[in-house]
Amino acid sequence: MQDDERLHRAQGVTWKSIAITLVLMPFNFYWIIAGEVGLVGYALNTYAVPFYNVVFVVFALTLLTLVAKRTTRRVLLDNAELLTIYILLSTACAFPSITLMTILVTTIGHAFWFATPENEWKQLFWDYLPRWLLVDEQKVLAGYYTGESSLTTLEIISAWLGPTLAWAAFMTAIVLVMLCINVILRKQWVERERLAYPITQIAFHVTHNTKSLFSHRITWLGFGIAASIAVLNGLSFLYPTIPNLPIKRIGGWQGFGHLFTEKPWNAIGGISMSYYPFVIGLGLLMPLDLAFSSWFFFLFYKAQLVITSAAGLSSLPGFPYIDRQCFGAAVGIFISVFVLNLRHFRGVFRIARHRTGEDADEPVSYRFALWGIIGGLALLFLFSKRIGMSFWLMPLFFAIYFIIVFVLTRMRAEQGFPVHAMENMPNHHILVDSFGTRALGTNNLVALTLYRWFNRSYTSNPMPHQLEGFKLLERSAIAPSRLFFAILGISAFAAVMVFGVILYLFYTYGALNMSGTSSWATGFGGRVFNGLQRWLYYPTEPNFYATGGILFGLCFSTVLMFMRARFFWWPFHPIGFVVCSDWGMRYLWSCMLVSSVVKWAVLKIAGPRASQRLVMFAIGLMLGDFTVGGIWSLISVVTQQPMYNFWP
Repeated sequence: MQDDERLHRAQGVTWKSIAITLVLMPFNFYWIIAGEVGLVGYALNTYAVPFYNVVFVVFALTLLTLVAKRTTRRVLLDNAELLTIYILLSTACAFPSITLMTILVTTIGHAFWFATPENEWKQLFWDYLPRWLLVDEQKVLAGYYTGESSLTTLEIISAWLGPTLAWAAFMTAIVLVMLCINVILRKQWVERERLAYPITQIAFHVTHNTKSLFSHRITWLGFGIAASIAVLNGLSFLYPTIPNLPIKRIGGWQGFGHLFTEKPWNAIGGISMSYYPFVIGLGLLMPLDLAFSSWFFFLFYKAQLVITSAAGLSSLPGFPYIDRQCFGAAVGIFISVFVLNLRHFRGVFRIARHRTGEDADEPVSYRFALWGIIGGLALLFLFSKRIGMSFWLMPLFFAIYFIIVFVLTRMRAEQGFPVHAMENMPNHHILVDSFGTRALGTNNLVALTLYRWFNRSYTSNPMPHQLEGFKLLERSAIAPSRLFFAILGISAFAAVMVFGVILYLFYTYGALNMSGTSSWATGFGGRVFNGLQRWLYYPTEPNFYATGGILFGLCFSTVLMFMRARFFWWPFHPIGFVVCSDWGMRYLWSCMLVSSVVKWAVLKIAGPRASQRLVMFAIGLMLGDFTVGGIWSLISVVTQQPMYNFWP
């Protein structure tokens, strides 16, 4: 790479773009947390990707830059800086999610505040809890739970400072390992396999292609459709006499499953229909076979439930163990991708060993990445040892975790499905099924409980955001090495800021007072420690039937991967099977059905030349939904009054 090209690429990650990101973070964190823990109703900013608050903010900055350029002929932010802000802010906004660090903060004092003589928590597990990671002072917790207190007193700051810094260091170590894994994967998945990365398209078009984007009438058509629906439904929320257009969870949270009262159809469970414009738009950006696999395997999963009931097997607790099948499918995808990429991994080790310089264009050298993985894992193991986890359990626990996030990152790179909670495969479920609580022992059960926060759900996991950022490097003047260290630094800062924003909210309003709408302000702690109480009260043995479900899912996904590698026409992708029982698929399968039918029809009738127009229409749908939906959400946060939530 020439010196002038290096200089040009270094312009993206500037002090200006980093400073703007740091300024935007508290505002976005407050926006996310206020909605997700129940201050202003029930909004889930981070339960779908891309995060709509990030797209909204970056789109607003882009429009502001265009206006400034036209009126003053000054460039406030260039395209690379706008894209850098998007990448850094997307990564940072994963942290305050109720699927990541919000769970952690809301459980730190729970075991001490809610302990009673009836639940016997004090006798059961208090002695096993690492006090250096938790807050146990009743006086400090009183303000946290009841509110109307000042966060700035020395007593409160000193009580929270140690846990904040310790957990932030732990989270930074996880981020370091993820970043280094992504460095190793980048060339293979981005340059050689050229995976689709559907979610990156909206970021690129908003920051680099804004003028030409809205020069297409079809973009305005998509924008207008989505925006009109959001305006109409928002007004209908405020004035119920105005009719609304039902697009969300038709059938309610429980869906239509209760309508089937006769066997075997009553085993079908929750099934709902939705037509979110931004999800349909994202489905249009997906490869057709992957959009098809999404809804096909959801129906396949429901068919399993009905057939199991018809065969009289539903009397077996948990059968057909669909959640374990999904985890097994994830392991099968991991093994298949690892084997297919084995040549690349060998090349990585060769380059790292001999320092050939072939990794000069990577964010960091392969040698640095490998040592980063080793160092990060060493820190995670040391941390785990200090909280009481057995040494033999550590590699198993983190292997399961990183296999899941590896597959999640692959899923986002290939498919881009917007909701991937994957709550059916937390580490503690797999380990308890495999060994039983009796064999694990109290120390390990307490450690698994303390770690529930980062493997309960994976919707806002930072790793896919990182690799999508590396993908966007291809088409933008951003320095890879600067982006690597900027993501790492922003992540460390975000881990601390999550504590600051949540503590400010709770000491102001009180966690107990914010639990009326969503219950998450105290609900996570109840789930975590009530679960530990059950483990200790009712010891379990290994569940070999569930292990059989894992093996079936592994074999099934391996066969599907083999068929895809052998026959190019094979339409079934195991990624669709991994999320078939997921929370999001229950509501979004119908969106995927609409997207795949529309895309198939357009390509069949108009041919491949229509694909670009389809992309413009999809981007318009997403921007229209995010813009007007974001405005309603902001009004709700500012006024602290419930407004129309376009999602979920």
